Amino acid sequence: MEIVGPERWPATVAKALGRRETYFGAGREVTSLLQCAGRYPFGLRAERPRRAERRWPGEAETQGPDRHSPVILIHGYGHNHSGWWVMKKHLHDGGFPVVESFDYSPLNEDIPATARRLAAQVEALRRRTGSAQVHLIGHSLGGLLARWYVQELDGAAAVDTVVTLGTPHEGTFAAYAAPGRTAAQLRPNSWIVERLNETARRARSVRWIAFYSNVDYMIQPSRSARITHPDLDAVNILAKDLGHVSLILSPRVARTVVAQLQVAEGVEGIARLADLPRAAAAHEGRPVVPAAGAATEADGGRRLRAVGVPGAH
Repeated sequence: MEIVGPERWPATVAKALGRRETYFGAGREVTSLLQCAGRYPFGLRAERPRRAERRWPGEAETQGPDRHSPVILIHGYGHNHSGWWVMKKHLHDGGFPVVESFDYSPLNEDIPATARRLAAQVEALRRRTGSAQVHLIGHSLGGLLARWYVQELDGAAAVDTVVTLGTPHEGTFAAYAAPGRTAAQLRPNSWIVERLNETARRARSVRWIAFYSNVDYMIQPSRSARITHPDLDAVNILAKDLGHVSLILSPRVARTVVAQLQVAEGVEGIARLADLPRAAAAHEGRPVVPAAGAATEADGGRRLRAVGVPGAH
């Protein structure tokens, strides 16, 4: 992937400033930041399961044929599980009864160490539910933690689908403003970024879906939030005019994520491959759901790119 350096930023910023939607997106991002800041203290305490998910001691959360796989939500740098309220609601409403969060501090552990704790949580959840696989949803740094677990810690067999939201798959120049080892690992051409590109072949069995935005100023360049390695055969979805935090609070994004996971679960009526013959051939029968109202196109005959999730809602 081509990394656009700071010398190209003035032209990019000038183009963005000429669009009315940029200002709407900025206002939405400020609102999202304020909402997350208000809820942040509630994420400092341990997450409690919903009433419907609680079990008597020793009672298994079995996954029958009509139960979807468990989902683990992985927050981004400096956040906690309090930011997932929109996504959780849509997942539960979409038929995913077991949804839990993975919390961590990027100042205490780097990416490999944190991913090892994620691996332990995945295994504990699989044992508790009896599910063979889980789905992972990662925001920002959380997406790289999911990739490291799948690619470097033999997690591919335990994971069906990974969804990343605003994740710097090729690094971000914004990470130069943050301290610590983890921030250094988020920079372009870091050893973490290079290693994940080298070992992508280990994750071919996993479905990869990446949401990126044209106004995500925490991910620079913004195209870094796409997954372009051919071995991952990823679906890249443009969440147009949504900022970095707005991605996790957008109901439209949440609905699209749920639809993608429902496809992975084999829910009938979600994807119509007859409308996408080239994509169907390219994916060898793996169905793909575009965002609501999105346009789709075959990307070089290799993977489907869903372009959309327009607007703010």
